[in-house]
Amino acid sequence: MSKILEIIMFKRFEHHLESNNILTTEQFGFRKGVHIENAVFSLTNNIITSLNQQQQAGGIFCDLTKAFDCINHTILLKKLHYYGIRGKCHHWFKSYLENRKQKVCISPHILEHEKSSSWETIINGVPQSSILGPLLFIIYLNDLPYGLHQGAKPIIYADDTSVLLTAKNDEELKTKINCMLDYMTGWFSANRLALNTEKTNIMKFTSCYHQNVAFQIIYKKR
Repeated sequence: MSKILEIIMFKRFEHHLESNNILTTEQFGFRKGVHIENAVFSLTNNIITSLNQQQQAGGIFCDLTKAFDCINHTILLKKLHYYGIRGKCHHWFKSYLENRKQKVCISPHILEHEKSSSWETIINGVPQSSILGPLLFIIYLNDLPYGLHQGAKPIIYADDTSVLLTAKNDEELKTKINCMLDYMTGWFSANRLALNTEKTNIMKFTSCYHQNVAFQIIYKKR
């Protein structure tokens, strides 16, 4: 019964988001009629267009640490209220998210007897393997593109966030990338998400492979 109710709420929620054009067009994950191929095309098309216009093109490719498990319920509920989910419907989503419990079980195939931890309340994250979880996650990231400065081109697929930047020369591109990193780091921090600096990459796109590699090394030393 819970899955049936979740499907009903999913369809109504999705219809509300699509009919009111709430979802940002830069999000390509977990959306009807949009696939990973669309994200790849958008990325490559923006890069090629910039190079054809004789501009310097660079990209920031962010990696988030356990993004789905770090969703803050209070922030998510505020965003749902902002996007028009209010009254009884908002109360339903609050009930859906809060007071969930989980425990860890170790299979008897590994140990002689099954072992399990005690039940603990989940205070962050969207429910795993749920129907509504992915849609709630992209709503959480939905306002990220709106704070980017003019000329930045974000491409988001679920929790994989990329931003393309263009400039007239290398120095201007470096300045823009550093400013964008500051903004995105601040946004992730304000929304209780952790940017994995070890797996986050910065790349300059050129027609020469050796220049591309050299630019990456320069940024990693900064």
